[in-house]
Amino acid sequence: MVSSRYLSRQAAIDLDVVLMSPEFGYSVYQLMELAGMTAAQAFHQYWAVEKAQGTTAARVLVVCGPGNNGGDGLVAARHLKLFGHSPTVFYPKRPQNQLYIDLLTQNN
Repeated sequence: MVSSRYLSRQAAIDLDVVLMSPEFGYSVYQLMELAGMTAAQAFHQYWAVEKAQGTTAARVLVVCGPGNNGGDGLVAARHLKLFGHSPTVFYPKRPQNQLYIDLLTQNN
């Protein structure tokens, strides 16, 4: 079930800042891993309902931009594959920092 409660863009940014503060100590890697895994789990749960209704295809298009949400998408694609789906990643503008290079390597 999809929740009707969402964080605003600014609230999400503020939450990331708090989580990455010395008080909590999360890294951007950890937050991307959690966000991507959660997105993949949500899709997988939705898919279970669709599959029960006779849908058989498990192909998923994951569109990734150059920012942190794109990193979340790369993590989601990796988890979707582990859950038995067939993700295709569309990633037209790839940043050249090590974080994104590592995430692409993990998806192969």
